Amino acid sequence: MILHHECPICKSDNLIGYAIDCYRAGPHISRVKCKDCGIVFANPMADSKELATYYSRYYDKDRYESMNYKEMISCKIEQIKTYSISQIKKEAPYMRHFNQNGKFLDIGCGLGLGLAYANQLGFELYATEFDSGALEFVKSQFTVNVFQGELFDAKYPANYFDFIHISHVIEHVLDPIGYIEEMYRILKPGGILSIGTPDISSRLYVWYRNYKLLTLSVPLIIDGLEHTFIFPKKLLAKLCSNKGFRIRLHYCVSLGETIQNLLSYKIPFKKKVSRYLQNFFKLNQWIVCEK
Repeated sequence: MILHHECPICKSDNLIGYAIDCYRAGPHISRVKCKDCGIVFANPMADSKELATYYSRYYDKDRYESMNYKEMISCKIEQIKTYSISQIKKEAPYMRHFNQNGKFLDIGCGLGLGLAYANQLGFELYATEFDSGALEFVKSQFTVNVFQGELFDAKYPANYFDFIHISHVIEHVLDPIGYIEEMYRILKPGGILSIGTPDISSRLYVWYRNYKLLTLSVPLIIDGLEHTFIFPKKLLAKLCSNKGFRIRLHYCVSLGETIQNLLSYKIPFKKKVSRYLQNFFKLNQWIVCEK
C-alpha cells in the first residue's frame, strides 16, 4: 500500500478525511480530499502489484457476473454494427470529432464498446488492457492490435494516434498526470483525446456527503472501491489544459440504466432501486480535447 502525506496532484499537504467503506470488497477503503486542488483520492492507495492482482479476470468477478455484463456488451456490439455515422455521434458525443481510417487507441479497453464505435467509423484499432479475459473477448469481436499491461510499457511512437479513447480508466491509475502527458506524446497534432470518468463535483456526490455529515454519520464511498482518483470537473479540465490540450467538449451524463437491464440483474432489489435513482443525476463526465 502507498500512504500519501501530500496531494499527488498539486503536492499540497492540506488534506482532510473524505469517506470510508469497510463493508464492501475492494483494494481501497478510505479516501481523503485535497482542500487546495479538490481532488479526492484513495489513501492509503493500493500499489501497482496489488492493483494488477485485483484487475485479473476483472469482468468475471461477482459484480459483472450478476449483471450478465459480457452478454449485455455482446448484444450492444452487434447493435452498433448496424449504426450510421449520425447514430454513433448522437449516442457517443465524444466521437463527433474523428478522422476516418486513422489510428484509434482504446486505453483500458474493457470489453470494447469504444472499439465498436471506432470500428464502425473505419478506424484502425489498437487497445491496451490488463485483463487477459477482456483482451480475449475483444479479439473475438474485432481486428485489433492489443497490448496487455500498462500504457507506458506499450512504448507507442510519438505522434502516432489520430484518436485516443480512455473510458473509466483514469480514475483507476496511480499516475493520472503521467497518463495525460503520455497520451499527449503519442497523439498526433490535431488528434483527439476523449476521457470518460466520474465527476466528484456531481450533485449526488455532494448532496450525499452533506446529508451524512448533517446526520453525524461517516460518509461512505458510494462509487467503486477500486477508484484511486476521483476528479471534479473543473480540475480535470485544468489538468488537460495545463498539459497542452485544447478542450473541444466537456459534458456530464447519467448512468443510462434501462428498466429492462435492471430487472435482469441478479442483484438485491435495494441495489436495483439505488441504480435506478442514480439515473436522475449526471454522475459521469466526458472531456474531449485536441492536441
